[in-house]
Amino acid sequence: MSLSYLILGSGAIGKLVGVQLSAAGEDITFLVRDRVAQHIKDNGIKLTGAMGDTSLAKPTITTNLNTVLDSKKIDVVILAVKSFHTSSVINLLKSATKTSPTILCLQNGVDNEDLLSDAFGIENVIPGTVTSAVSISKLGAVNVDRERGIGIAAGHPYSLEIWKAFNSAGFDTLLYPNAKAMKWSKLITNILANATAAICDITPNAIFKHDRLFRLEINAIEETLTVMKGLQLPIVRLPRTPSHWLAFAIKRLPPWSYRAILNNKVSKGRGGKHPSLQVDLLANRNHSEISYLNGTVHRHAKALGLAAPVNHGLANILGRIVAGGIPWDKYRHNPDGLADSLLSGDF
Repeated sequence: MSLSYLILGSGAIGKLVGVQLSAAGEDITFLVRDRVAQHIKDNGIKLTGAMGDTSLAKPTITTNLNTVLDSKKIDVVILAVKSFHTSSVINLLKSATKTSPTILCLQNGVDNEDLLSDAFGIENVIPGTVTSAVSISKLGAVNVDRERGIGIAAGHPYSLEIWKAFNSAGFDTLLYPNAKAMKWSKLITNILANATAAICDITPNAIFKHDRLFRLEINAIEETLTVMKGLQLPIVRLPRTPSHWLAFAIKRLPPWSYRAILNNKVSKGRGGKHPSLQVDLLANRNHSEISYLNGTVHRHAKALGLAAPVNHGLANILGRIVAGGIPWDKYRHNPDGLADSLLSGDF
């Protein structure tokens, strides 16, 4: 059974997945904005880096969701937008079709699938995750900085076919019977040295060399693991990511014993690119996924009667910087200032 896919989200992840699947012979349509459509018509879509060089000279694109849904059968919508766009995407899909689409959710965070399930039915949502590090070059090409793989939730009638398609497209793809455990395990890697790098505008390497910030990063992961325990979710092994190893180290070993190893894994793991929250802040974007990363740990902890003060502090401080509530210069290149605020609760 061959499926047809609509890629909703024309960033690095959407293009990566779409290009690889299309090059492998899958039926792929990209939904893009008008300004992006013209660039793709003129230049195609190029993929470079750790998965090799691939070009789609004439990818199938559309700028109108209604048109593509009326003109062809779409089996799976691959959702690869930032988490703060989820609500608008739901409204867009609801206005374009009366039938509930099957959605493969490759977004960061752990709550998007619940929103999608409320809108379209849990039976129409397939959780997924991408563990590869990717970025967009100045020329619009997608660069795979570190190739790892993809996780797909098992149990949906399409899960096995999607797994086959992604593996055939060159992705190291694994099926997971526990979708929430998969998403929460990925959340650990999304949180690590992300918000702190953005707030202070420093590298992960600088974070791990700063005694107090390193300890606070570990505290943030400890809080996340405590919430996972409260939710009765195990850590699962994701394709070529350190989440399982990190959880073991934090639970069993003193921090000094894995500090250098963790620094090396995180620094190499992102392939030299800035963490995602730092990228958005440097680009002066007025949105951030912080609420869906550290913020969601705090919210789930509170619902369980637990505390997650470090995640709460990071989410609150970065959220206020993005919203203009506090000047970035208060913490930019000031790791001691951030450590003081987090440890004192002054945020």
